[in-house]
Amino acid sequence: MEAIVQAAAQLLTDVGFEALTTARVAERAGVSVGSLYQYFPNKQALAAAVVDHYADKFEAAFVEAVVTPVHDTLEETIDALIEVALVAHPHDPKLHRALNELAPRYRAEKVREVGDRIAATVKGELARHRQEIAPDLDLGEAAALIETLLENVVHRAIERHPVSVRGERAIGQCHRMIMAYLTSTRPYAA
Repeated sequence: MEAIVQAAAQLLTDVGFEALTTARVAERAGVSVGSLYQYFPNKQALAAAVVDHYADKFEAAFVEAVVTPVHDTLEETIDALIEVALVAHPHDPKLHRALNELAPRYRAEKVREVGDRIAATVKGELARHRQEIAPDLDLGEAAALIETLLENVVHRAIERHPVSVRGERAIGQCHRMIMAYLTSTRPYAA
């Protein structure tokens, strides 16, 4: 199955979803079409499997980078979040663009679940540094906003959106925004 998913990912990057066929994936994976059909009945199922694979891979990398090493300060924790989101992303831009197109069509619920778990991980790490965070902030809301911010910065950079910041500037600006947001004691006024 791993070979099939990898072959599908390569072809999604090379030829796109519309030109993807189960026969091409089977050939690239070195398996028969019949073997492929035992696991994946059509190219939509293949697309869903590729999205699942990379979503799970990113989530595992995120947890390993953010939770496994103990970060002594809020700033170190935020740097780890930004590093894994913006620098250590597990796939190339062309594949990421393909996944961004496919995920809403075939695995929106999976993507939502992974985003929720990542936000929960962020919330847990923020809770460890509660004394460094403005007391009026709800940590669940803060975690959701941080996850949304980082996801959007990554997607805009990968899509080469005209309104995006990339590279070291993106890392520095995200750090600045998140730290200012978390530590500001100025309350929101409606």
